[in-house]
Amino acid sequence: MAIKETAETWVRIDLFCDGLGEEGTCVLGSSDELQRISDVAPTPEGARTAILNRAVKSYWRIDPKLQRWLCPECVRARDAAKQAEDVPVTTDSPASVPQKGQAALEEPFCNALE
Repeated sequence: MAIKETAETWVRIDLFCDGLGEEGTCVLGSSDELQRISDVAPTPEGARTAILNRAVKSYWRIDPKLQRWLCPECVRARDAAKQAEDVPVTTDSPASVPQKGQAALEEPFCNALE
């Protein structure tokens, strides 16, 4: 058995979490293993394809509004913040005052004894 060495160059691509907010800080902090996905391939295009496929399978997402890649923890934090914004605000007004969203015209009270 013989070992033959060949000169090959592989391309490595690292995908980092760009984080939330203006400062772009990941919710996981500074732990590089959790905020990064790496992959290698013989060509740059192959490396890009491999890293994007791996990122999607690992639940990384690109936020179109922020135009940033987010790790799964940042995606959960972003979704939780969106859900908190969608919760309707309740008021302590009396029940007789129509609330926003109720029908403006309801049937008037009918007294059947008259």
